[in-house]
Amino acid sequence: MRQIHFLAQGCDFMLNEATQLINERKYEEAQKFLRKLIEAHPNHPEVNFYYATTQDALGMEREAIPYYHKALNHGIKGELRQQTYFQLGSSYRCIGEYQKAADILEEGLMNFPDNLALKTLLAMVRYHTDDEKEAVSMLLEVIVYSSSDPWIQKYRRALSYYADRLDEKW
Repeated sequence: MRQIHFLAQGCDFMLNEATQLINERKYEEAQKFLRKLIEAHPNHPEVNFYYATTQDALGMEREAIPYYHKALNHGIKGELRQQTYFQLGSSYRCIGEYQKAADILEEGLMNFPDNLALKTLLAMVRYHTDDEKEAVSMLLEVIVYSSSDPWIQKYRRALSYYADRLDEKW
């Protein structure tokens, strides 16, 4: 069994072992390891995030959702916070909870407006909520903003203009 490593100050523990297992796609082993960490530190944001990640990877999206929420509620920060919004929104989408997915992705975009993955996933959710126009508009914005294709760049202004005016005729 892999050992939990602790830092001297404040008993903050490192998750190197668990994240390594996740990176190696050894989700079941990582989940067992993280389950022990959850029991010892039920409100630790990163432990909740990584535990949810293993559940998600094992097809247990419903079980992952409360742990993603705990990660957000207990102050997960930085890139992991962005990942939490994405993965929670994705889990809700996978189980058909489209409004909950939209709500969490919109919250994520309010905090991280430049995160194109959040915007792209929200566009997919908009498709499921029968808001295809908004979905196409969002995807056009993502493409125009992120593409290095020379033709997209050449017509960037026109495509951006049309993204908000899909139904207009001139």
